[in-house]
This record gives sequence, structure tokens and C-alpha cells, in this order.
Amino acid sequence: MNAQHFVCFQLQFRIESRPGFVLIYPINHELQVQYTLKKLKTEDLALAKELFLFFQVDDGIAEPTQSSDAYLLNMLGKNTFHVLVALLENKVVGGLTAYELSLYKEENREMFLYEIAVDSNHRRLGLASKLISHLKEICTRKGIREMYVAAKALDEPAVRLYESTGAKREDVAWFVYDLKEQSHK
Repeated sequence: MNAQHFVCFQLQFRIESRPGFVLIYPINHELQVQYTLKKLKTEDLALAKELFLFFQVDDGIAEPTQSSDAYLLNMLGKNTFHVLVALLENKVVGGLTAYELSLYKEENREMFLYEIAVDSNHRRLGLASKLISHLKEICTRKGIREMYVAAKALDEPAVRLYESTGAKREDVAWFVYDLKEQSHK
């Protein structure tokens, strides 16, 4: 399955502030917007680069970087690296990346949802849920029985998203080693 299409409905409003209250007027009754979900392959390098840049901008990185085309093509060619995008008129408005991790205790794999984001103009429409659902379908097809994702405990929108898509919260502490400091010694 390479692409899925789905329709979201957006309501647009005009808001006027008055002393003591706010007036909300609908501008349209329901605007249909058709999104496409797509799992990227090597021939989708431009879309992958657009998504990876979007992730960095969305994270507030002042000077985004980009890996070489050769490196990204190698990544996109791996069947254990998954890049899904939500497109509106062939423009990336969201996406996720995920890695399959092989287990040694049993002959199976787990899926690690590494990063997910949706453009602020397209949030609250179910795009992130659709992306996660699509990744879960990939897991099912590949026989992967467990998927996990990390979230900061205080990131309430992320926690709500993961719980609403079926994830169960586990109280686990993550520890990060910053090896850049050590590599220069």
C-alpha cells in the first residue's frame, strides 16, 4: 500500500471581540480538504528532504541541517526505516519516521516511532492519528507486535495523541548520553 487518500472537514470562523464576550461567525459550513498519506521510497527523496526540514523548523532549530542525498537515499532504501507523509496538493503538511529494531531474545522486531509532527495549520484534523494508524498497519503486515514512542511527560498534546491511538503509558526514565563532548577529548 503506497498511498491512502482521506477527506477532512475544516470549519472556518471569523472572530470578533466585544467587551465581555466574543462573537464567532462561521465563514463556511464545511470545507472539504483531501489529504494523501504516503510511505516514501527512494524515488521520493525531495518529499523526504521537505519532511526532515519541516521537523527541524517545527522543533525551533535556528539553523536546520540536511544530510547528503546519498545518505538519505541509503536510509530510504532500507526496509527497516519508515517515512510516512501527509500531503495536501503534493506539499508535506505532516509526517513521521520510525525504525524497526531487531530483537535478540526472540526472532521478532519492534517498531520505534522516532518523530512525528503536523503543520500547525493542519492540526486537530486527525492527521497525526492517521499517520500512526498507517504505521500500525505496516507493523501488522510485517508481523511486528509492539510499537513504542517516547514523549515528555509534560507534553500533554503528545500524550493525548498516543493514548487516543491505543498506546499505554509506561513510567520509564530515558537517559541521554551527549557523546559530542567526549569525542573531542
